[in-house]
Amino acid sequence: MALEDTLQVKSSPIEKHQGSFLLALEGDLDSSNAQDTIKYVQNMTEQQGLVNLVADFSRLRYINSTGLGAILRISKLLLSKKGSFKIASPNENVFEVIEIVGANRLLSIYQTLDEAIDSLG
Repeated sequence: MALEDTLQVKSSPIEKHQGSFLLALEGDLDSSNAQDTIKYVQNMTEQQGLVNLVADFSRLRYINSTGLGAILRISKLLLSKKGSFKIASPNENVFEVIEIVGANRLLSIYQTLDEAIDSLG
């Protein structure tokens, strides 16, 4: 699904973990699509029973402060439902933005997708 022209979002269930989904983001997460990304995940919680989310950032080129705010809101939403939010494979530029504002202390970030999925338990 395209959120604006700058971000592609695909979701799929993680087979071994009920209520867990993989969210693959490709492109740029910024003010043009941050609200739509939040709504997309909210709909997943309401319609598909999403509790745990692993976000694959390997193809996310760019994130700005608005996009980071969306990520933090998604994390807070899932934690409020006694779930979890994991980030996998952020590139150096994306991780740097997360780290500069100290959000790396608030988010669970893994170098690989397998590590993030394995952390679900």
